[in-house]
Amino acid sequence: MKTGIVSVLVVLVMPICVYATTLRLSTDIDLLVLDGKKVSSSLLRGADSIELDNGPHQIVFRVEKNIRLSGHEERLYISPPLVMSFNTEKIGQVNFNLPRLDTLKESEAFEAAPRMELLDGDAMPIPVKLDILAITRTQKGADYEAETERYNKAGKSASLPQFATMMADDSTLLSGVSELDVIPPQSQTLTEQRLKFWFQQADPDTRARFLQWTRQQPSS
Repeated sequence: MKTGIVSVLVVLVMPICVYATTLRLSTDIDLLVLDGKKVSSSLLRGADSIELDNGPHQIVFRVEKNIRLSGHEERLYISPPLVMSFNTEKIGQVNFNLPRLDTLKESEAFEAAPRMELLDGDAMPIPVKLDILAITRTQKGADYEAETERYNKAGKSASLPQFATMMADDSTLLSGVSELDVIPPQSQTLTEQRLKFWFQQADPDTRARFLQWTRQQPSS
């Protein structure tokens, strides 16, 4: 009987272990946004990889690489922000694979038509969608998280709508009722919709804390 219980537990745990994905970072890649959220520099400091859940992902990044000029001169090339979407289903590792980018001519060609690959742990290409992220600069600089949200809502080639923060669209759930108003008893469906929506937006750790909190609440 105990052996059967252990076997069930192993089966339940295995998919999580097998399908976790490691995104290998590159010194030539400045990661700006991951799955619609700004990437903290403190998160990346000293890290050589990031663990991702199995499934669709989107990154916004810039290529930053020293290129050769005439003679022995070098210059830091910084690409426009690029947005890339891909799926890590059944993929254990993701690696950046930049084209040759060592000279001014090569950087100009990349600028005109960016192209790059993602490879899995066996060096096989992963299907990706790549696009340039047009940004609007302000006095405070570019807000890459807001620009990514705008991009995803616009339905562009590399858009992933699930990573767009749908704050404005919550008004459709309100049906004209203010958040400050008392929700009548017959609006429990609305409450359930909101709970489901925000639960889906949360990261795994937040979901776990929320579920733990619900178990601690009285039943009535």
